[in-house]
Amino acid sequence: MDFVLRPVKTEDSKGIKKLAEELGYPSSEEKISEILETVIKHDDHRMIVAEQENDLVGYIHMISSLRVGSDPFVEIAALSVREEYCKKGIGKALIAESQKMATEKGIDYVRIRSNIIRQEAHKFFEQRGFRNLKTQEVFIKKIHGNF
Repeated sequence: MDFVLRPVKTEDSKGIKKLAEELGYPSSEEKISEILETVIKHDDHRMIVAEQENDLVGYIHMISSLRVGSDPFVEIAALSVREEYCKKGIGKALIAESQKMATEKGIDYVRIRSNIIRQEAHKFFEQRGFRNLKTQEVFIKKIHGNF
């Protein structure tokens, strides 16, 4: 299967919306486009998409992260491959982009968080050399309006 990796463009918002929805993260094209504009301009963010025949079939969003109390790391903030394109090398190629970013920035770690229900994704990460460091709870508070 031939696919091409390239940097994201704001025009990719429709394809990214579809992929995010497959994972259960609904949003609007407008909101995604707005976020993409910021991501594209930000040096600590990088987003790569996978295309096959001009059809967006996957993406990865990476962030160079500094936190007090830990070594710097590249965090995979989002990774998605269209379900029918899984196990065709796209996810592996996108993960390689995170390692490339880390190397370019002189960072030794790539980190990803994954919902506990995504057991297949966990196997995928482990097969790529990631190890499960911890299990944690995620808390959120909405400042304006209701959940």
